Amino acid sequence: MKFKLKKVVILGTMALVITINPSMSGYLTSLAYAAHPSKQSSTSNHAERPEDELNGLLGAASDKEVYDALLEGVSLADIAESRGQDADRVIRLQVAQLQEQLQKRLNEGSLTQEAYELQLQELPALVAQSARTRYTILG
Repeated sequence: MKFKLKKVVILGTMALVITINPSMSGYLTSLAYAAHPSKQSSTSNHAERPEDELNGLLGAASDKEVYDALLEGVSLADIAESRGQDADRVIRLQVAQLQEQLQKRLNEGSLTQEAYELQLQELPALVAQSARTRYTILG
């Protein structure tokens, strides 16, 4: 049970980091491997920031709105559904963003092929569980 709790806490942190701070969105931790923070360049081009895309899918106006709700124990799925949005789209977006980070790490050599495959395999279920979990951070 303790092992599963650790996994849930790691995923909650991962979701919060992706939601709030895109420069740290590469911060992915799994059961057996700790990843390094990504070296993302600034978003000086006109591409949409990852958190803007997530906010749009959540139906949220700002990062702060999402951050505050998460701190109050509302799950990402709850945020989306309370605003008439599809929680599964939020989960798919997060999985895609994390898959990109894993691929980047593999290409840079900071992940072994074995670690990459293990994390890639576990990612969808872990992200789905995390997005639907209500974490009590402030209470």
